[in-house]
Amino acid sequence: MKKTLLIFIMLLTVVGFSKAQLVTDFEVIKMNLMLGGSNDSSIMSVVPNPHVSGIDSSNWVVKFVRDKDGVPWGGFWCPLVTPIDVTVNKYVHVKVWKSIISPIKFKLQGGAAGDLETFSMNPQATTGAWEDIVFNFTSKTGTYPIVSFMPDFEDPVTLTQDIVIYFDDIMVNNDSTPNSAAVTVIADYEIIPLNIMLNDPATDSSNMTLVPNPDPTQLNLSNWVVKFVRDKDGVPWGGFWSPTGVDVTTNKYMHVKVWKPRISPIKFKIAGGTAGDLETFSIAPQDSIGTWEDMVFDFSSKTGAYPTISFMPDFEDPLTLTSDIIIYYDDIILNNDPNPIPPPFQVVMKVDMHGAGLTAGQLVYLAGDFGGIYGTWNQPGTNTNNQMTGPGTDSIYTLTMNLEAGTYNFKFFKGTGWDGGEWTGDPNRKVTITGATTLTYKWGLKPAVATFKVDMKGSGLTTGPVSIVGNFGGIYGTWSVPGSNAADSMTAALPVTDSIYTITMTLDSIGTYAFKFFDGQGWNTGEWTGDPNRSVTILKDTTFAVFKWGQKPSGINEISLAGKIQTYPNPVKDVLNITTSIELNQVVITNIVGQDVFRLDNVSPGRRAINISELTNGMYFITFYGKSGGQLTQKILKY
Repeated sequence: MKKTLLIFIMLLTVVGFSKAQLVTDFEVIKMNLMLGGSNDSSIMSVVPNPHVSGIDSSNWVVKFVRDKDGVPWGGFWCPLVTPIDVTVNKYVHVKVWKSIISPIKFKLQGGAAGDLETFSMNPQATTGAWEDIVFNFTSKTGTYPIVSFMPDFEDPVTLTQDIVIYFDDIMVNNDSTPNSAAVTVIADYEIIPLNIMLNDPATDSSNMTLVPNPDPTQLNLSNWVVKFVRDKDGVPWGGFWSPTGVDVTTNKYMHVKVWKPRISPIKFKIAGGTAGDLETFSIAPQDSIGTWEDMVFDFSSKTGAYPTISFMPDFEDPLTLTSDIIIYYDDIILNNDPNPIPPPFQVVMKVDMHGAGLTAGQLVYLAGDFGGIYGTWNQPGTNTNNQMTGPGTDSIYTLTMNLEAGTYNFKFFKGTGWDGGEWTGDPNRKVTITGATTLTYKWGLKPAVATFKVDMKGSGLTTGPVSIVGNFGGIYGTWSVPGSNAADSMTAALPVTDSIYTITMTLDSIGTYAFKFFDGQGWNTGEWTGDPNRSVTILKDTTFAVFKWGQKPSGINEISLAGKIQTYPNPVKDVLNITTSIELNQVVITNIVGQDVFRLDNVSPGRRAINISELTNGMYFITFYGKSGGQLTQKILKY
């Protein structure tokens, strides 16, 4: 899955919340070829259905060129975005077109009930026609994140020449009858119709297929793109037209990512609208070869719906080619931004594995919702793009990624499978990418979400921005210059007349943090000059009481609070006594995994007795929150 939607979100902030239209991204499931070494040149591509007949009238199917030097298990394996569930639906169906009779296998992998690789229930019966092949998984239950398909499992392989196999419509149901209705469709390989525009078919053999992205770097991290074999005997307007509707009422600019081996004009056309057709060259000419470039076309002079689009990626007139060329294109997007989509940022992810208990040869993986070549929560071990390199001499493992701007959730894993995560369940780690960066994490240290508020009344607030600066690390930096890091900026809480500014931060780990509030650019805009800094200890997700601008932490920071609050006895059996000489906003007791087990609000100075007899024996944390934002955490032992 791509990050196109994240780009959309960025664009919405620029163009006044006009929703972009994804015309097509040409994505199908990721099919990782299973090959037999350097002599095996088997390939897979998605092509126009060459045999529209019988049980398969689809526009697009997979073409598998099966090399005679391949292995019996030649085919593909795929990590699924949504795992297949065989709890109720036990049968997998695949439509197959073959020129020879041979065994066919399907495999489910990664489920709790164990893997199963099985031959079809009934052997293939026909050649030169589509046939629905069914596989029985009634012995299994639960979800499976990985599937494999082997459409020519002859062992040993006896081919004397390469063959071509087509397959389509991988689906699941609870009916072993061939051609029965689907319950869940794993893949049908359908994309928008691409009607190729040719010269004389006798001389113009131009063609289009969907192929794995040959250059998944920088601007285009997609798994699949369109390959256009451009015949030298073609026409200037060689390309495609498609009965695919777009609406240019609000969104006026069409974007297409293009990879070309030569510089030449590029055109796009919208047709059939009441405002009249328009065929136009790109706003800016192509300026690079051998790399992905976002080409933009201006339709601001038109409005309304258009039922037909056409794309001509090599509009040289007259055409002067002396040999055929190959052009790739991808991601047709309509939005209201005339600027080319920027390339992704280089993000270096590091994790310190010291003390993580890695065994000899055990690998380290990163899994999350990054999309593109990194997948969306691909099971650790199923996507080599997510494997981290290392260790260095300091036990640090590294992965360099190309990511588009946006917010991502992730977690580190040791070994294959989901059981090797840093911890089970929530929270996931979270990071917001706004530029190239290097991020370093410590294995097993949970992130924490903290909300800070500051009352700016009487501060003489002028232009701002109001920001919080400290040693938080990550995207918030370590004492970044005030006003220089957008991640540190606070927003005005409603109603604005309350003069409260707030920020919610996802910190890389629990711990103690020093900070100060600032109003404007530079260090001279702080609450006060010099020490002391404010200080808080964060052991879990926390919303702090409102801090007052300019009120120094002297008397309310942790050191001072420790002298004003007493807890006894410790260890404690039934009743814990609290004596405080200051007002407290809140008293919270949490267990060792961060769950609240007791909460007391608005505590006045004096003595309080807390009955904890119903708590199980063990270690707990008690946290005191001062009315002015100070915080103190102590350990207590219940026996």
